[in-house]
Amino acid sequence: MELDRLTVERLRRGERDAQDAFLRRYAPVLHSFVRRAGPPGAADDLTQELLEKLLTVVERFSPDGPAQLTTWVFTVAHRWLLDEKKRRHLEVAPLEEGMDVVDGRESPDVHVHGRQLEAALESALQQLPEAQRRVFVLTQVHHQPLEAVAEVERVPVGTLKSRLHRARATLAAALEPLLHRGPPVKAKET
Repeated sequence: MELDRLTVERLRRGERDAQDAFLRRYAPVLHSFVRRAGPPGAADDLTQELLEKLLTVVERFSPDGPAQLTTWVFTVAHRWLLDEKKRRHLEVAPLEEGMDVVDGRESPDVHVHGRQLEAALESALQQLPEAQRRVFVLTQVHHQPLEAVAEVERVPVGTLKSRLHRARATLAAALEPLLHRGPPVKAKET
């Protein structure tokens, strides 16, 4: 959901409550984007730097321009991430606390299968060529339109469609054993 026009105008002027609304809206999706499309590890630090960058340059966003705020945010984030990859070569293992807490509504077997599937997806995403990974994450995870991603990538939409098709095929092949097996079926209680 986009921020309303008044909030965007206040954000562009640097008003604190508008910045808070911006951060509440975009911090989680940008963290997810950086974790999946960025270099392995350091997603928390990179997301923090990216958010600082966005708050610094948001005054350049034009509400009357052709792009919605979300498209503009992902465009800036994507370009910033590409620049960061050129500057950094960090090898840091991510520490995601609390990811192994079992949901009381599901059996441990189902939880383990879900975690295995999630880990396999993250691993398979990291094995994709960078261009395929970016287009998959932007379009399939963050629901950005192909046209906007094509503009950011500076390639034709057809090229992105090919990359997306190859990424999907590679991911499907990598995840097929886990998807075919499926989660364990819960036994009926008698």
